[in-house]
Amino acid sequence: MPDKQPLIELAVSDRDITLLKNACVKLDNMIQSCREELDQHLEEKEKKQEEVQKIEGERKEIQFKFDLQDQLIGKLESQVPNIRNQKEYVASKKQLEEARKGRGLLEEMLLEMDIKVEELNSIIENLTKLILELETSYHNVADPLIENKKENQTKILEISTNHSDLVESLPKPIKRFYDKCILNQMHQPICFIVEKSCS
Repeated sequence: MPDKQPLIELAVSDRDITLLKNACVKLDNMIQSCREELDQHLEEKEKKQEEVQKIEGERKEIQFKFDLQDQLIGKLESQVPNIRNQKEYVASKKQLEEARKGRGLLEEMLLEMDIKVEELNSIIENLTKLILELETSYHNVADPLIENKKENQTKILEISTNHSDLVESLPKPIKRFYDKCILNQMHQPICFIVEKSCS
């Protein structure tokens, strides 16, 4: 009668490895679901920060145009009163009005941008507070799960070391069968019968 003990030990080993791997997958899913809301808000914050940077880049260009208009207006304001030629005076006066109108539009754009940046900064500030709360909450829930997963992975390594020795100690025909099953991705070629059904 062949010794059944190595087969029993191998079945136990396979079962434990499968259970631990499944537990790791469940833990990963739980960890991921804990992160979903946090990641969503981190992504939203990043988008808002990019929006602020874009507006600030556009604002610099408009500010440059505004400064040019301002210089032109200053120059025209000092020149227009001294013009004696009626035709030149009218043309310069019209140019001055157009420059003031252009400056006014640019000033409105700058004001709208400042308001938008202020709103975005307020949103970013609120998101930052929320993210800090969510990070704390995430770590409270996820850290024990991560620790549990690490423990499971350590157990898998321990069992796998012993498992290799158990496979090597199998009688050759059974080992061939076992190796073939593993190649065909059957995770538990040797398992228990529990209440007349395969475990």
